[in-house]
Order: sequence, then C-alpha cells, then structure tokens
Amino acid sequence: MNRWMAAAGVACLVGTCGALFAAEAAAPPASLDEALKQVAVYKYGDSRKALIDTEAAIRASFGNAEGRKAIVAKLLALLGAAETTPDAKRFICQQLSIIAGPEAVPAAAKLLPDPDLSHSGRTILERVPGPEAAAALRAALSSLKEKLLIGVLNTIGERRDKDSAADVAKFLGDADAGVASAAATALGKIGGADATKALAAARAKAPAAVKPAVANAYLRCADHLVAEGKPAEAAAIYLEMTDAKEPKNVRIAGLRGLVVADSEKALPLITAALSGDDPEMQAIATSFLRDMKGAAVIKAFVELLPKLKPNAQALVIAALADTGDAAARPAMLASVKSDDAAVRAAALRGLAKVGTVEDVALLAKTAAAGADTDKAPAAESLTRLAVQGADEAMLKLLDGADVPLRTAVIRTLGARRSAAATPALLKAAEDADETVRIEALKALEAIADEKTAAALVKLLVSAKTPNERATAEKTVFTVVNKAKDVEARVEPLLAALPAAATDAKCALLRVAGRLGGAKALAAIRAALKDQDAAIKDAAIRALASWPDATVAADLLDLAKNAPQPTQKIIALQNYIRVVGLPSDRPADATLKMYTEAMELATRPDEKRLILGGLGQVKHIGALKMAAACLDDKAVANEACVAVVAVAKEVGTADKAASKEALEKVLQTTKDKRLINDARGLIGRMK
Repeated sequence: MNRWMAAAGVACLVGTCGALFAAEAAAPPASLDEALKQVAVYKYGDSRKALIDTEAAIRASFGNAEGRKAIVAKLLALLGAAETTPDAKRFICQQLSIIAGPEAVPAAAKLLPDPDLSHSGRTILERVPGPEAAAALRAALSSLKEKLLIGVLNTIGERRDKDSAADVAKFLGDADAGVASAAATALGKIGGADATKALAAARAKAPAAVKPAVANAYLRCADHLVAEGKPAEAAAIYLEMTDAKEPKNVRIAGLRGLVVADSEKALPLITAALSGDDPEMQAIATSFLRDMKGAAVIKAFVELLPKLKPNAQALVIAALADTGDAAARPAMLASVKSDDAAVRAAALRGLAKVGTVEDVALLAKTAAAGADTDKAPAAESLTRLAVQGADEAMLKLLDGADVPLRTAVIRTLGARRSAAATPALLKAAEDADETVRIEALKALEAIADEKTAAALVKLLVSAKTPNERATAEKTVFTVVNKAKDVEARVEPLLAALPAAATDAKCALLRVAGRLGGAKALAAIRAALKDQDAAIKDAAIRALASWPDATVAADLLDLAKNAPQPTQKIIALQNYIRVVGLPSDRPADATLKMYTEAMELATRPDEKRLILGGLGQVKHIGALKMAAACLDDKAVANEACVAVVAVAKEVGTADKAASKEALEKVLQTTKDKRLINDARGLIGRMK
C-alpha cells in the first residue's frame, strides 16, 4: 500500500479520537494529530520529527490528566490499527509505557504472542501499575512457548508480583532449561514465602543446566528476607547454601550472606575456611571477616590466630586491623614477635590502626634496629599512627637515643608533617652525627615554614660536609620559596654572604639564583667579578638557574665571554631556555634572540634547543631560520619539526619560502606525521 494512502487512512482513525478531549484546556497541541499521522507510517530510518513532536506533546501533558488521557486514547487507537507499521507500534508502546495506565493492558496483552512486538507489549505491562497488568501476564503464561514465554517470565519477575509466584513456579520443572531458569530467576526477584518454598523444593530435582539459576534465585530470596528485617530466616537459607556439596561460588555467596545475617553463625565457617588449605577460600573468608561485628567475633579470631598457618595469620591480622577494634591490639603485639616475617609485617602495619601512644617506642625501635623485613612496615605504621600524643612521644625518644633511633624518629616526624617538631628538628640539624643532621634537614624541608629561614641559612653556612651542604641547600630553597615576597625572602641569604666561607657562599648564590629578584641579581652580578674562581662559577650557575628572562643579556654575555668552555655552554643553554619562557615579547624580538644564540651554537645539542624554541615563534623568519638547518644531519629532524610548526601558524606570510621549506621537509624526514602535515600545508600554499 502507498505510504501516503496509509497515512490518509489512519488520519480518519486519529481524527475520531479528538472527541475524547473533555475541554479545550485539556486537549493536547493541535499539531499532535498531524504528528501522529506521520508516526503511523514511520519506518526505521525515516525522519524522526513526528516522533519528536509526539514526545514533546507527551511531556507537555504532565499535570494535565484529561489531556494525557486523550493522548493515551489516540496512541492506543494507532496501536490497534492494522495500517500502523511495526516500527511505529514499537515507538507507541514505548510512549504508552511512560504515560498509560490500566487502560493500555488489553492492547499490550494482544502483542505478547507476536514475535516482533512481544517485547514492546511487555514494556507496557512491566511499567503499568495495578493488578490488571500482572493478571494479563499470568494469563499469557499458558499459551506461550520458548523465548516469548521466557520474556513474560522475566517481566513478571521485574514486577515482583507475589500473586504470580505460584503460576511462575509451575515452570520450574519445564523441559526447556531456558524457561525453567527464567522461572527461577523471576521467583528470586519476586521473593516471599511462596517463591522461597518453590525454589527450596526445586533445588534437589533441578537438572544441571537449571541448578545455577535456582541457587542464585534462592540466595536472592534470602537477600529479600534480610531487607525485610528477617535475618534469622535469611540465615537459615544462607547456611543451607554453604553445604560442602554446593559449588564453590554458591558456598561463597552463602557465606557472604550469612556474615551479614548472623555473624556468629558464620564464625565456625569462616574459621574452617581460614584453617583449611584453600588459599582462595582463606582470602575470601578474611575479606568477610572485615564485615563481622561484635566483641565475640573479634575475641574468637584473636584466639584463633596462634592455631593458623602463617599465611592465614597474616591475612587475619590485616583483617582484624581493618576493623579498627582496640580488642585486636593484643593480637598485634603478640604477633610482632612471630618467627614468620609476613606475620610480623602484618602485625606492625596493623598497629597503625589499632595501636596506642604506648606503641610508639616499639614501632620506632623496630624501624630503627629491627630485622630488615620489619623496618619498612614499622616505619609505615609509625607514620600513619593517628592517636593523640604520638608526635610528643616521638619527640621524647630523641633525648638520649642512639643514632639509628634518632634517625628513624626524625624521618617519621618529617613524613608525618609534624609542624610541632620544628624546634626539635632544628636542634637535631646541629647533632654531632652527620646522618642525624642530614635526616633532620630533610624533615625540615617537608615541615618548616619561611619563619625558619634565618635558622636554616645558618645551618647551610655551617654545613660540615658536601653531602650535608647539598641537603641544606635544597631545604633552604624549598622553605624560603614558600614566602610570597620575592625581595624579602632572599634577605637572610644575602645577609649571610659576606661572612660565609667559599663553599657556603657558593651554595647561597645558587639558592639565590633559583629564587630570583632584583636584590639577588645584584648580589650575583657582583659575585661574577669575584677573584675566587669557585665563587665566579657559582654565580654563573646561579644565573643559569634564574626563573625568568631578566638575566637574558647576562647569560648571552657569559655565553660569549665566560672563562671556561663549560661555563659558556651552560650560559648558552640557559639563555635559550629563558628566551623560550612565556612572555609578551614581540615575535621579531624573540627571533633576534634565537638568531644570536644560533650564531654562538657550535654543538648539535644547543642547535636542537634553539630549533625547539623556534617552533613556537610565529614569525616567517623562524621558518627560514629552521629551514637553513635542514641540511645539517645532526639536527635535521628537529629542523623539520620546527618548519612544519611555524608553517602551520604563519606559512601564508611567505608562501613561496614556506612551500620551498616544506618540500625540503618531505625530502628530509621519514616521519609519517610530519610528511602528512607538510603535504597538507603545501596544499594551502597554492
């Protein structure tokens, strides 16, 4: 039939529904009738405009009961029309599932035997409230087979209609395993006494193909009982499902449910799993232990610990610690004396969660001088121990302790970010032992603030060894850099410069160079004139570390005139670096700076750095400069990258030069991405 003739036929049908509107205010938009004419002949792939208009009308009807009722009537009329296409009927069912009530049940029920539209009909029946839909689904059970029957069973399950349990249960023994499994699954979703009883009876006689669905549904009924506040009834089912004859996955699910429903009943089973030889069951039982509550449970597992094998002990200790129950602490303290390293490690880590301030000394001494396998878990636990007074207890240990213990405690205080430890750490940074001093400096880097700058600078100046000085230098920079005032923060360093020994003065200059600021720059420029070669070298390296382009001219001068070749290289490399930093400098000025750098560059390393920067310069001169390096095999690849990058931005400024450079890139590179980019850009140059 011609689709437009069909549309005309349904137009009459749609029009007759207009009388159903009670009043003008209750009517849907006038355009709905026109939309529905097109909906009636819709096929997948056609324009969706009519569908979208219909959906809009449905949304607009919210709060308008009469209008919505009229829309439902129109949709039902279309659904029952022979001329309406299957694709249209699917769309109509989707909309009816959203807005229809019991009045849609008869039409939906008629679709259930239709292989093409059964699912669409079930969509309505699944969502429509009231007993009518459930009754229609039950009525269809006796007349359907195979997939259509499975679909209806699934829908009944989704509705969780307890009145349907007996009818669904009849199919548990169906010869079709798919049907029987669907019936079991539906009963599991429905829950309740009838469903539970039917599934219990089916467990013994279900064929192998259906048993998994029956077991899962039976467990689901127990879940419903827990949710309904009937843990004792649920526990009976869960316990039944932990029987040794059940598959492992079923036993695990039963045990998990039993832990939730009745921890004490689960206790013997968890204990048996932990005492057994199945590593998987041990791990699973341990994970369940974390959810078991009550003093009796904790007490039972604490008493069980010594009877378990070491691997199981370690698992249980970790689980007990995760409960956070203080009753588990004695077990931890006993287990840190175990002969097994894994058990000791688990116990030491566990003290972080159930330990007290009294355990600080044990953990600190173990971290300092315990067995190699114990040091890390003890230190980790000490760091994480979140009990009041822990920091104070650690600070007390510093007095009179040996070097390993002092070092371990200091390291932990730093890891804990304990600001209260700052005075003690400053004192420790002057310890007679270098190891202690260095560890204190590292801790101060983590926790000290800029108020300690003067004290830290003093420690840097007084550092006795190169290693200590390097650590102090790093700490001073990190801490002083926290201050916002660029000029004020360098004052402690500059104040210490005149009296500092050469090594210390060099360190101070290096830190000042990383911090920046006008005062620091003046001091470094003065140091460039120092007669001491070491101080001059430190000043050069300080400029090389400068955070912005303020020192570009200084670095360029050093790249030309520094006393040592290495110093020239360092200066040139960092001149290139600062030129490439973000700035408001015009592109031609940046290009000029790179040109000056290229004139000084004699090694491929520096040329590569320049080419890397040129790629960011939006100036046709940058492309030409990069193109000039295409014949240099040592830097040809970087030159290709730069040419393409600049051409993308400003290549049209000189199409001839750009095209020539890009064609040379094609002859030079084997990089497919660059080749594709270059070809595309050449096309733009025509």
